[in-house]
Amino acid sequence: MKILWLASWYPNRCSPFNGDFIKRHAEAVSLLEEVRVIYVIRDSTGAVTKDVVTEETVQDKLTETIIYYYSPKYPFFFDKLFSERKYRQLYKQAVRNYIQKNGKPGLVHVHVAMKAGVIALWIKRTMAIPFVVSEHWSGFLDEARERFDQLPFYFRLLWKKIMRKAAGCSTVSQYLGSAVQRRFPFIETKVIPNVVNTSIFYPADGEKKALKFIHISGLDELKNPREIIEAFRIVWDKYPDAVLEVFGSTSKEIVQFSDSLQLAGKVKFHEEVPQQLLAAEINQSVALILYSSYETFGCVLIEANACGVPVIVSDIPVFHENIQESINGFFVKSHDPAALADKMIWAIENRPLIDSRAVAAMTGSKFSYRTVGEQFSNWYKEISARSV
Repeated sequence: MKILWLASWYPNRCSPFNGDFIKRHAEAVSLLEEVRVIYVIRDSTGAVTKDVVTEETVQDKLTETIIYYYSPKYPFFFDKLFSERKYRQLYKQAVRNYIQKNGKPGLVHVHVAMKAGVIALWIKRTMAIPFVVSEHWSGFLDEARERFDQLPFYFRLLWKKIMRKAAGCSTVSQYLGSAVQRRFPFIETKVIPNVVNTSIFYPADGEKKALKFIHISGLDELKNPREIIEAFRIVWDKYPDAVLEVFGSTSKEIVQFSDSLQLAGKVKFHEEVPQQLLAAEINQSVALILYSSYETFGCVLIEANACGVPVIVSDIPVFHENIQESINGFFVKSHDPAALADKMIWAIENRPLIDSRAVAAMTGSKFSYRTVGEQFSNWYKEISARSV
């Protein structure tokens, strides 16, 4: 089956890690189906182009077409108006070019309804090709700081129209799926999780001796980095050789906060790095810490588990879908640095109790490219059979 993917988020030269989990989904599906991804992005700074540039990459059955367009800044609402018009023109032309060369796809798959979903509506209306949606946005969660209910009425209405016309919707967790259904009770949702690349994330040989913890995030407020650092300060008092490695977007305020606790050199901050380097760092860690206030999934959790490394997480509902207490991770009461520190110390003192190989095998079986790719492929077949 030929599947046309329309992505609202996707890694690109302007933002290399934007929606990288969607790209991994595409790679997984392309093991079984022919996938064409089309992604259009405004290059507002002109870093890539002052006009329009199309880049295309082909890897086996996955073809990615990324279109950059420059739109100068206009005053007031004209800026969004002119940019949106160019976005739709370029997207529609790219779809026409694809169909002219390859024929109609069996199905269109939208990743994040707003705003690539408007192109799926046009395709369905003009070419009668059904589409499905995968939602990843945390804004559907009631506890999210930026929520669906806060969007302008027009966007909420358009999003609802896209979902009403969709033949189905997938989410990476039941928790997110339930949140989506609260907003759109008419749509059927299916849980298909994120994937982990087990050719990159796998257990390292040799004994792990370093007293190192790892945290991976953009250090947004929802990730509670200050509470993690406060907890590590308690750990460091007992184990002065311990180190906390933080990977992601650095924050001057968070670095200063760490220094104020006399943790300079003990909490080490790093920019985003390739997954191969990240896997090596995870493999040398006692545990990965993700102490979020809310999440839709938590990709770094399955990356750590694929390495056989346990995770220490906040006790929020979504994490219970994939983490089993004392098997592949540990739960800690939210917003309690002292409790987090206690669990980190326990992890140091009880490292041999975790069966790393069993954790890695369990994770690979559930989240491998082949396993998740087959789930998407079977879903496509179900949707296609209903659409005949």
